[in-house]
Amino acid sequence: MKSINIHSRYLLFTVCIFLSACSGDFLQKNTLTGISDATFWQTEEDALMGLAACYDGLQSNYLYNGGPWECGPLNMDCMTDNGGHFNWDGWMSGYDITNGIHTSSSGLVGNYWKACYEVVNRCNTLVTNIENIPMDENLKALYKAEAVVLRSLMYLNLTMTYQDVPFATQMRTMDDANMPKTDRATIVNAIIKDMADATEVLPAETTGRGRMTKGAAYSILARTALYNEKWDEAIEYYKKVINLGLYNLHSDYDALFTEEGETSNEIVFGIRFEGPGLSEGSSFAAHWDTPLEAMNGSLDLVNDYYCIDGLPVSGSSLYKEGEDDLVNNKPDSIRYQNRDPRLKRTLFVPGMKWGKSSAEFFGGAAPSRSTVYVYKYFNPDQTSSASWDSGQDFYLVRYAEVLLSLAEALVQKGGYNYSEVTSLINQVRNRVNMPNVEDVEGMGLNKDQLLKLIKHERRVETAFEGLRLFDLYRWKELETAVNNIEKERTRFAGIETYFLYEKRNFRGEREYVWPIPLAEIDTNTEIEQNELWK
Repeated sequence: MKSINIHSRYLLFTVCIFLSACSGDFLQKNTLTGISDATFWQTEEDALMGLAACYDGLQSNYLYNGGPWECGPLNMDCMTDNGGHFNWDGWMSGYDITNGIHTSSSGLVGNYWKACYEVVNRCNTLVTNIENIPMDENLKALYKAEAVVLRSLMYLNLTMTYQDVPFATQMRTMDDANMPKTDRATIVNAIIKDMADATEVLPAETTGRGRMTKGAAYSILARTALYNEKWDEAIEYYKKVINLGLYNLHSDYDALFTEEGETSNEIVFGIRFEGPGLSEGSSFAAHWDTPLEAMNGSLDLVNDYYCIDGLPVSGSSLYKEGEDDLVNNKPDSIRYQNRDPRLKRTLFVPGMKWGKSSAEFFGGAAPSRSTVYVYKYFNPDQTSSASWDSGQDFYLVRYAEVLLSLAEALVQKGGYNYSEVTSLINQVRNRVNMPNVEDVEGMGLNKDQLLKLIKHERRVETAFEGLRLFDLYRWKELETAVNNIEKERTRFAGIETYFLYEKRNFRGEREYVWPIPLAEIDTNTEIEQNELWK
């Protein structure tokens, strides 16, 4: 992996030790010290290898990687109104959550829990055992701070899905493995404090790309606050990121989502991958030499990209539909002309070429009724095999998200400066030559109108970056999203194609909280199922 520069064989050794120490479930049946007390956690090199294993856990196919069969960040967006799991047919992870038919036995419900707690366990093992290693105290504090932030990120994921979960900050043994749940608010307050303390130790910059810095920790802390409606903390720490003066928007949005873009100052924190050929690569943007078998996007997302005059397609004179290729399944690119440039970097649409060397224009007559596919991060000039072991990093935090999140926090808190808010939005728009807010929407938007504008900008800017599902959860807008995709499904109900739309359901408040995995209920005698899932 690229996150820490140590030889892959040492990383493999470390990961093997951790995997033997950390069971797939939250409960640890064996401890790291119990297995290797005489040989590990003795030296500074052991500490570095232990830290590498913490970062390595982020590469899980159920966290920030994930090919079509697992569920990484791109797939998580496909579980929302951004994507169409129209061709999942029950064989791709997360289809049942997407369709509102999941249970406590569902695969993703269990695998996401395991992936998050795997990282928690690795971080807690380091935090506990590093204390006994004779090494430079400043370096020890740094390694602990990095592990604490990574652990906090996992607890943010867990509280956004399962809400109340077991909360531990030290390595646990078999004797005290069973744990009750801690309420979400208590966990959130604790990890915000933990991260605030860690930022005092972390460097502003680091030569080990992919390692935690002040800016990355501030961003994760601020995201935690934003997701939990702690507006003051969100504003404080997003401004700290900005005031570091280290980040800016990459001038070329298209080039940003490539391996060359990984060194951009827009990337506040990235999950590092290295490939191909090293078995340390990513597969979240894997393909089979064609866009027609990539992940489906949704027309609901397509329609949210404005025209270049800054107006929505419903109100712009620049929008032309032409022959309805959606019904007749014929290629027609007119509807995709004069649109926000981010549309064609985010989605592969009819009329686009798959790769620079290709002379073929794909028309959309593909095994998908939406006719559009995920394109962000995809490299059509990369061979199919290389795309399954790619060097493409996943960007956990971009500076564009920081700007838009700060704008949201300011408006949500109230008493905001209108020009300050629109300036944040305009920076993101101007990067792709889209008009300023004041030139289109004007200077008289009220709070609700500003929030709607920010939510729109956040959606089109960060689509397929793993943010949309949690956004819909925290805004309580999942039901609206489900209904929008249901309208799309109904539109194509009479058209015969191989892949069918699957009906989406919204079953009320239980859709905003995942059930505790049944395997955990069966093994942890102190844990109770979430009330909505009993």
